[in-house]
Order: sequence, then C-alpha cells, then structure tokens
Amino acid sequence: MQAAAIRQKSRSEYLISGMGNDQRSQNGRKSNVVSTTLLVGLLTAGIILCGLSFFWDQAVIHWVKTHDLKALKHFAGLLSTWGDWPELMLFGSVGVVAAWWARNRVLCKLLLCMMMAATAAGAVVNSVRLVSGRARPNNTEATQEWNGLWRGREFLLFKNKYHAFPSGHTGTAFAFFGVPVFARRWYGWWMLLIAGAIGWSRIYLNVHHLSDVTVGALVGLIIAYLACKWVMPWLERKVA
Repeated sequence: MQAAAIRQKSRSEYLISGMGNDQRSQNGRKSNVVSTTLLVGLLTAGIILCGLSFFWDQAVIHWVKTHDLKALKHFAGLLSTWGDWPELMLFGSVGVVAAWWARNRVLCKLLLCMMMAATAAGAVVNSVRLVSGRARPNNTEATQEWNGLWRGREFLLFKNKYHAFPSGHTGTAFAFFGVPVFARRWYGWWMLLIAGAIGWSRIYLNVHHLSDVTVGALVGLIIAYLACKWVMPWLERKVA
C-alpha cells in the first residue's frame, strides 16, 4: 500500500511538473509573439514618422532661424562635437577597459556591442549620404535640394555641404545608445535621450533637416536591434 501511494505521488508530481513546463513554454512563445508584434508596430510607426518628417522640414528650419539663441547654439555645438563617431568610440573604449579591469564581463560585452553597432550604422548612413547629394539647410550656394553625385559639372562626392541625408551623427548615436534598450537594460531608455539630444543638436545647428535626423535615428535603431540579436550572442561565446 505504501509503495503504491509513493508511486501515485510521484506520478502526480510528474504530471504537475509537465503541466508547469508546458505553461512556461506557452508563455515563452506568447512573449516572443508579443515582442515580434511590438517590433513590427514600432518599425511601421518609425517609417511613417520618417515619411511625415519630410513635410515638416521647412517648418522646423523656420523655427530654428527664429529661435537662434547663443547659449543653445553653444550647447548644441558641444553635443555635436562629443556625439560624433570618434568620440563615441573613445568613450566606449575607456568603458571597456574599465569594465575589464573591474571584471565586469557583462558590461564589457555590452559596450563592445554598442561600439560595433555604432560603427556599422556609421558605415551604412555615410555610404548613403555621400551619394544622396542633399544640400544642408545652411548651404546657401545650392540651387536645388537633391542633387545626387553631380550638380551640373561639379562632382559632389567630397562636398560636405551636400552630405545632409541621412544624419551620420544621429545614426551612430542611436545605434550606440540603442543597444542597451534592446539588451533590456533598465537604463536603456534614458540613454536614448542622449541620442535624441545629439540628433536635436544637428537640427539646431542648421546642418540637417528634420527628415535627415529621423531617418538616421531609424537606421541606427534597426542596426542596434540587429546587433543585439546577432552580435551579442557572438560576444557571449568569444568573451568569457
């Protein structure tokens, strides 16, 4: 009788355990579905916002010209200077060394992923803006906004005044600071504020249109997500 009771108890525990595993599996699948749905929704919203931003370009340029404050321009200049790719790589490198010295492998991997994402975003964005030929808002010599590689007989590949679209600063910043968001760090969304401030600085300095910044931000966030999805697991294996 006692042996039968023990067998019955074991069978019940096994069934309960199996039901728990099934429930966790179902919850995991549901979570993945929700995450995928959320990402698709955010991507769709981002694309729509980028499209609408082209219609707001002139209004934003007018606002910047009528709100040209010396203190804000100085602040925007600092953000723009320290928010470029070389400076972000400098900050990231210092952080990696500090994290390695402190034996914080998790932070070390995160910073490496952030640096790789920013580099990839910079490569993508700069490849596009070198050939788009979009004149910057402060380009007074431009006779048309979009030019491609040629303006008449003038070759524009090395003309910085025609490298507006999309914003390189914004693309690299959103890729760099976007990685902690997709890595689900509690401070991730706060770090995006830094990326947003860098994007704002490019508009306020009148070197980029609103649409340059919004498209750059979207590209940066997409690359940050892909870096978390593909680069982070690779770093987990390589950085013990």
